[in-house]
Amino acid sequence: MTITTTQPPEAEFEARIDATLERVFPGVTQLRHQSRFKLRVGRTVLEAGAANYVEGHADIIVYRGDVAVAVLELKREGLALTADDEAQGRSYALLAQAPIVVITNGTDTRIYQTHDMKRLSGATVDEVELARRIEAAATAAQSGVTSAVSKLLGTDLGQSAVAAITSGELEELTGDWNSGERFVDRFLVPRQATRDLRTALRSGPHKVLLLAGPPLSGKSSVLRELALKSHDEPWNILFIEGGSCSEGLFRRLANVLAMQFGWPATPDESRVWLRQLASQSQRTLILCLDSLPTANPAMASELDEMLTTFGERMRIVVAVDENDVDGLTLKPNGRERTRLGRHSGLVKFGNYDDDEFEVAKRELWALGGGLVDGAQYAPELRAPWVLRAAVASGMHGNPPEKVVMLPPLLGAEMFEVADERFDSLGELRDDFRRLAVAYLEDLNTHRHHGDVLAAMYLFSIRQEVVKEHIERDAIRDLTRAGLIRRGKAFSGDTVYVVRVPELFGFEVAARLAALLPRRVSKSADDAAKWIIQTCARMPLGDAIGARAISRAIHDLGSAGYLVLINGLLKQPSSRQQLGAGARMVTLMPDHGLVDIEVGDNGTLTLRSRAKNGAPVQVEVDDEDLTTTTSMDGWLILSQMREFRLAFVDNEEELSNVAATLLLELGTCPMVLRRPSRNLEGFHSHEIDGAEMSCFRNGIAEPVVWAMSELLLHDIQGVDRDAWVQAAAASDCPPLIHRLGLALTHIARLQGKSEWATDMMERFYRPAWSALPSFH
Repeated sequence: MTITTTQPPEAEFEARIDATLERVFPGVTQLRHQSRFKLRVGRTVLEAGAANYVEGHADIIVYRGDVAVAVLELKREGLALTADDEAQGRSYALLAQAPIVVITNGTDTRIYQTHDMKRLSGATVDEVELARRIEAAATAAQSGVTSAVSKLLGTDLGQSAVAAITSGELEELTGDWNSGERFVDRFLVPRQATRDLRTALRSGPHKVLLLAGPPLSGKSSVLRELALKSHDEPWNILFIEGGSCSEGLFRRLANVLAMQFGWPATPDESRVWLRQLASQSQRTLILCLDSLPTANPAMASELDEMLTTFGERMRIVVAVDENDVDGLTLKPNGRERTRLGRHSGLVKFGNYDDDEFEVAKRELWALGGGLVDGAQYAPELRAPWVLRAAVASGMHGNPPEKVVMLPPLLGAEMFEVADERFDSLGELRDDFRRLAVAYLEDLNTHRHHGDVLAAMYLFSIRQEVVKEHIERDAIRDLTRAGLIRRGKAFSGDTVYVVRVPELFGFEVAARLAALLPRRVSKSADDAAKWIIQTCARMPLGDAIGARAISRAIHDLGSAGYLVLINGLLKQPSSRQQLGAGARMVTLMPDHGLVDIEVGDNGTLTLRSRAKNGAPVQVEVDDEDLTTTTSMDGWLILSQMREFRLAFVDNEEELSNVAATLLLELGTCPMVLRRPSRNLEGFHSHEIDGAEMSCFRNGIAEPVVWAMSELLLHDIQGVDRDAWVQAAAASDCPPLIHRLGLALTHIARLQGKSEWATDMMERFYRPAWSALPSFH
């Protein structure tokens, strides 16, 4: 079989170069050539060379020693020499500072002086002429460099230039864990949204893809992943930081071209450059715009222009806040779509799902950070910005050889993280604070039961109540900042939904803390009931209640604090049997409001209000027909890791309040964690009426994490050995079980494992084995 090819073998290609050099530079010694070479363009080094020979030409730089003396534009035999060949050869020669340009197709050879492209007489350059040309080039005007850059960045070096701009933009936004930059160096969690974007870019009909999500959910990181992990895709990605496009994309591009390549391009020149790249047929150009500023007429106009005049091979991906989607896709009348709306598709996403969180844990581990087992059940850590902020202090400066173990849950600490993250909001924080006052006022009004159930998962305030506390301009500013959005409640009322619950929780807790001392001074029991009822109705309620009490501790004083704690302890968790005829309503994520009725012989009848289908009947064991009541007081206490307070007991020994409290909370016969929408894989065991979190869950209860911290640190008024012995001697299965979880965690930690292992052998295992029902 005979195989023919249009591309000559490497040896033949090299032989032709050598023959050309001998013919053009007779008698000149010490010449060498590079068909693959790097050029410094401004502050950026780009790679160029012979990759295009199969298409008809190759660019070679000829050196004498370390000095570039010529650019050789080598065309295949039979192809005519053109003005474009001359322009391209000159562009490379200008950037390489080579004084001579040689263009040849084997039969026709032309030699030019680089600075003005005047053709030299004759077809050779001897040693004397070459030396003269090199000397003259040192003083020749460099006015042609700008035009050389503009030509090459739009043709041969276009792909490299796009990669360099994207790399530069991403590097500018990348820092270490505590830098405050958008990205953390080497930390990148693959997201399903990135896969969705790739699928849509490969085969979808849309010229524009809008990546929409809540604030700080990782939209920028999705574009970063798309840019860095697309080496095998048939496209080039140009990433532009949209927040810097206040004067328009083309002005921003002009600034980037000047900064990266020393090309003082105008906005019109950058427009032409981008259009030229988009019109090339080899690879699709994908423009990724990150953090697009809202209400930007220049950007809106330029996006419209690119959709109509930049060809079919250009695609645009825009990361936008979900609040801004309608502003981009709908005209002001709210009925008709804009051109962008007609040509765009929507990719929605939010916080980490189960699979993404597992990947995030692996990425952290690779960088030296291990999340304590059980973190998968902490909803607060699913927000990408919260996870980063929570682990930053532990990861920053961590030696490569050391693994730092990071907490499995934040609880009330998430509010401090949010407060620090948003400390630069200025007047918006004042408006957010007033919104918290409005929220608490609205929370205690009579509301539709669907709204009450929804309010356990989302902070929402009726529009009419918001307007009583905040001016219209402030509402608009909070919406534009992505802190709130409009929505509809089950009752049909228009509401404002808070979109950064961690920060709002901080403000709500601060408001509750301000109200607590006066209520406690009147009646500690009533104050305890008030904070329980209030926190039970809101998202993150147990952590908010704990934060409020800790914040109010100085105003309460030790006496007020202790009577309030006792008031909460008087509300222990309990279970109530559901008899025939009992009716309830629940909120299911995929079904909306569902009515439940208990029938005879343990039959449950479920009716979805949203879906007008037939009722569904479920057979349930009579023993399973129970509901948990009065759990919220102990949930609040389980979130409190307040180890600062100690008192002198009757034997004049110092006792820590938290140590005593945890011994009591540990006896709770139910799992002490707030119900969550996402608890895939969470298992519990029920033995002799006590429900316990499975050991395989890790530390999934705040009370167990509090125990772990109590036993890990040297805390005033805490005798760790005595505390373990007291818990083990309690004969209380839930308390002993939680002790085992805490000690199991500590036994895995360097420096504490020996002590924890000893405690398990001496106290925990004998105590567990002594329980007759738990063998």
